[in-house]
Amino acid sequence: MRIEYNGEILEFNSPVSGNSPVLELLLTPCVTLYQFICHNRSVFTVDMEFQPIIMAAGPGSRLAELTSKCPKAALLIGNRPMVWYPINMLEKAGFEEAIIIVDMDGQAEIQRVLTESCSVKLHLEYVTVSNTDDGTADVLREIKSKIKTDLLIIPCDLITDISLHNIANLHRTHDASLTMLLSSLPSQFYESVAPGARSKKPLEKDFFGFDEKRERILFTQSEADVAENISVKKSIFKKHPYMCVKSGLTDCHLYLMKKWVVDYLVENESLAYIRTELVPHLVRKQFSKTKVKDRLPQTNQSVISENQKMDILKFSTEDEYAADIRDLSSWNDHHGDMADCYHGDKIRCYGYIQEGGLCLRTNTVSSYSEANRQIQKIFTHTGIETPHLHPSVVLQKKSQVGADCVVAEGTEIGEKVSIKRSVIGRNCKIGDHVQIVNSTLLDNVIVEDGCDIKGSIISRKSVIHQKCEITNCLVGPGQQLNTMGKYKDEMIVYTVDI
Repeated sequence: MRIEYNGEILEFNSPVSGNSPVLELLLTPCVTLYQFICHNRSVFTVDMEFQPIIMAAGPGSRLAELTSKCPKAALLIGNRPMVWYPINMLEKAGFEEAIIIVDMDGQAEIQRVLTESCSVKLHLEYVTVSNTDDGTADVLREIKSKIKTDLLIIPCDLITDISLHNIANLHRTHDASLTMLLSSLPSQFYESVAPGARSKKPLEKDFFGFDEKRERILFTQSEADVAENISVKKSIFKKHPYMCVKSGLTDCHLYLMKKWVVDYLVENESLAYIRTELVPHLVRKQFSKTKVKDRLPQTNQSVISENQKMDILKFSTEDEYAADIRDLSSWNDHHGDMADCYHGDKIRCYGYIQEGGLCLRTNTVSSYSEANRQIQKIFTHTGIETPHLHPSVVLQKKSQVGADCVVAEGTEIGEKVSIKRSVIGRNCKIGDHVQIVNSTLLDNVIVEDGCDIKGSIISRKSVIHQKCEITNCLVGPGQQLNTMGKYKDEMIVYTVDI
């Protein structure tokens, strides 16, 4: 089927029959052509409709014990660097290039691990930030000259099997200013106790208020900011009398964002962080109106000399056809009144809720450890084919390595060794009669004879001497643990040169 609009030819492969969406489009005036086109797009345009930006400069404050000698983005999950998972997601979606934000000290290490441990087809433009203490919104201001189109912002610690086309289609359909990915965090990722901790930390919750379709975000508040009651303006209830409030969702820090938002950030330097400052700001500004003083002509001031800060509504721009199509259509996003589509709101924020599948952030010791324990499940969900034993692994007789494990190249495993639900890094040496369960060993770790390691993380170049018992511990880089030592619920992190 071919449709011509403003000189452009649009083609659809859907047959016109019975209950086809094309027939519904032709017969039902309540669906706009613009939305139909958006919902039926399955590829990203070659001319970079969205410009991917991977945030990989953060110091990893909640992974500090693991990142003292290694940038967060280079930490290994299933023997692949953390940042590789969002890169792989972009490649599968059809992107050919992306900007990756790194700090000056971490760039070389990130490039090294990506080159050594996996194949990357995506062209990566590394951009270094001058100050690692800058917030994510500060970073967007710093790289504003490189931003040419709307943005797709992804954190380096996100692992998900979501199809990016689904969230992009929601963004396109409503010509949204901001669309964010939300997900219910699997219970095992927040119920497990982190290695080195004696008790689990309480989960930080956010409250999201949605419209009746559970798509548009009407308000957002963190649990820490809520005393007893959640307050919502009456004006919002007048527009949206049916509201759904959800508290079990995790903000995955994946955002689709209009380019004009960056232009607004450049003029408003008070906003430093995307999640905690920019997102709530945009959600609130959805319901603001142009100020009277901005609508009145400046009689005592020339246009040339005017230098006042512009209101956010003057930055927001719409798709060139979207407004015209909505005016011609009888479609509306709500019912119960005769108000214009979206109640005339120029700024619109949406949330795509991933109900099933895999979606998690490895930004804490607990989630990082659990991701490695469940690495084979992650590989299955994300379509990654990796043998659980690398062909170069030396495995002595009567040793067992479970199918839910991953052992990297160059590792030597002694006799009568048992390894279950664990990840073993490159060039590790494991002695005889060793048991390793629910644990992660990073590269170049030495485990001598008779050791028992459970629920722990052993960082690179550490040496575990004979008959050590380690339970629920985090061992930092380059540590030496004593012969016959017994360690439980400990953070073993001392400053050493490795």
